[in-house]
Amino acid sequence: MYRLRRVAVVALAAALALSAVVAVSAPTGAGAQETVGGIIREPVTRELTISTSTVDFTGEPSEALTVNGGIPGPTLHFNEGDVARIRVHNELDVPSSVHWHGLLVPPEQDGVPYVSFPGIAPRSTFTYEFPLEQAGTYWYHSHSGLQEQRGVYGAIVIHPRAPSPEVDGDHTLVLSDWTDESPEMVMGRLKSGNDYYSIRRGSKQSILGAIMAGRLVDYFRREWQSMPENEISDVAYDRFLINGKPESRMSAKAGDRIRLRLVNAGASTYFYVQFAGGPMTIVAADGLDVRPVAVDRLLMAIAETYDVIVTVPDDGTFELRATSMDGSGHASFLLDAGSPHVAAPDVPLPNYYINAMNAGFVTAMLRTAWDVRGGSTVEPDTPATPPQSDEAMGMGDSNMHGAGAGPGMRMNMPPADPARPPPPYAKLESVEPTTIRGPHPVREVMLHLTGDMERYVWSINGKTLSEQHEIPIRKGELVRFVLVNRTMMHHPMHLHGHFFRVLNGRGERSPLKHTVDIAPMATTIIEFDANEEKDWFFHCHVLYHLDGGMARVVHYEGTQVDPETLELRPRLYKDPWYVFGAVALLSQMSDGAVQVSNTRNIVSVEWEADWEGGYDVFGGYSRYVNRYLNLFAGVNSFDDDDDDDVRGVFGLDFLLPLNVRTSVWGGTDASFRWTATRQLQLTSRLSGFADAQYDSVTEWEWVSGADFVVNDWISVVGQYHSDYGAGGGLRIRLWSPGL
Repeated sequence: MYRLRRVAVVALAAALALSAVVAVSAPTGAGAQETVGGIIREPVTRELTISTSTVDFTGEPSEALTVNGGIPGPTLHFNEGDVARIRVHNELDVPSSVHWHGLLVPPEQDGVPYVSFPGIAPRSTFTYEFPLEQAGTYWYHSHSGLQEQRGVYGAIVIHPRAPSPEVDGDHTLVLSDWTDESPEMVMGRLKSGNDYYSIRRGSKQSILGAIMAGRLVDYFRREWQSMPENEISDVAYDRFLINGKPESRMSAKAGDRIRLRLVNAGASTYFYVQFAGGPMTIVAADGLDVRPVAVDRLLMAIAETYDVIVTVPDDGTFELRATSMDGSGHASFLLDAGSPHVAAPDVPLPNYYINAMNAGFVTAMLRTAWDVRGGSTVEPDTPATPPQSDEAMGMGDSNMHGAGAGPGMRMNMPPADPARPPPPYAKLESVEPTTIRGPHPVREVMLHLTGDMERYVWSINGKTLSEQHEIPIRKGELVRFVLVNRTMMHHPMHLHGHFFRVLNGRGERSPLKHTVDIAPMATTIIEFDANEEKDWFFHCHVLYHLDGGMARVVHYEGTQVDPETLELRPRLYKDPWYVFGAVALLSQMSDGAVQVSNTRNIVSVEWEADWEGGYDVFGGYSRYVNRYLNLFAGVNSFDDDDDDDVRGVFGLDFLLPLNVRTSVWGGTDASFRWTATRQLQLTSRLSGFADAQYDSVTEWEWVSGADFVVNDWISVVGQYHSDYGAGGGLRIRLWSPGL
């Protein structure tokens, strides 16, 4: 089916091009006719307007971006075989774009600025036009900056030529997340390492929390491994929405069979979906039909779509609830067939203290070094090599979310919680065979999904998009991506312009998808027919992970995009700079640090000073290698026995077991300094800290104290410093959007 659809699209596109050449005098505005295979076909025209509006989801008005005045934008309905003509009017003062997520379109219509076209200029209109030789549920969204988070998204429904299963109702539900905070400031906060989102969500891990969860051993084992905290989400959202509302309803009758088209348009939220009236029957995934399978609770990765059929029971109002995977909130859609009200059950909260990894500190460092070295690409085999079976690839049902995390890593996965199921991939079967018929040369590409939660750097094979741009492939190959998630977060990976087979143990009926969840510390294998040309984006669909660098351009060798797009391509690889810091104003002293950094380069100033003139200041440059190692050089100025001394310094900063951050430097005056810093999270808001330092000039110095987080900007601090004595005051945290 996939091959036939792609061939049909190419053939139809060629016919459209030929008709344009023959009918040079035909009108080009809305309603112009297209000739396809001798049949006059008039494009189906839609108008979308992207503009700025004020919305109120929380009781506080905030600025949003809307499509045709709403969030989400209108659902676009077409019929299979239509030619879609969509005029997008950008009324913003900045460029915008629309990507047709999951649609098989010509590359220049895909809507990714600097990848497939230049983008839509401010105060201008761009007309997309492409044939629709597929059916199902899809969606659209901006691919410009962080506009998707602000409201530029909506659903697409393409009705099939052949009738779908008979139902009594057909409704599209767009799930999304909302924050009153500007997404640019969200990204700046994440880059700054501010923990307040996890405090708001209730996911901040601590010694007290580990004791209450009965997981103190797991907590300290993770600390010994110097691993970051387990997380599910990055952002603490103010609201979760279905069709732009926290709660909405529709009338229904007992016994109705209703098709619900579910679209996860969340910027960074996975949703558990459950219907209070009984099981949901999945009939389509990512727009394509699958053999019907019943589920009680469905985990939807970001950017996925599922069509489910539900049956309304006897009289009552039954809730379909979409709960954020982190348990921080939900939105509701009510099928109203009378009373009483029947609520969907709560989803159990995640246990953040379970440590799934069983590896020592040295192994973790070597693992990171392997990531930085990069993955590998196997050049295509001879054309006679057949595609490997799911079984030969080791991708049976049990391995979809538990395959090994890489060399030297051992998994200690707890039994799956049936109340928190993974995505239903192991149950999905295509209604038609999906095996890619050969012979094809086989190109296998190892892609390690890597990152540093503390600095909020997200990468593939240890490199961000700004550092490593492309995955080269050739037309006619069978391309197999081996996706190894080496982080503790989920990554929904999306490939533009193609459907891929998810090797899930279902053999020739492995499902076709355009987006797939790669679970923490798991391996998933996908493969696709390289039957396109030019450039297509491949990226994590957590919006902030994409912005943090987890993306590549899949490039068909021997083909190229238009010169204007290629000239603008360097903008895609921009590596923004962020400014952030923390300043403590205490009764006896001040200390703090301010940093300006991008992915690898850090310029910082750090200081401590009393109110009587004593001080110690460092200013310099650091080169970030990975979360275990930084190299630095700079200038240190300090007060030593009422004399002002200045020296050049160079050294390295590295991470030890138990998350002890240490540094060693040498000075131009033949001096030497060693420091070690440790923070221990006592409760979600209260932490203790201790620093020790030995300097061959100033000798020993130490400080210990406690920090209580009041809100995202301010903490109350009390500490004792060996040089400056005891005192207390406030610590103020600052950050900026990217520059």
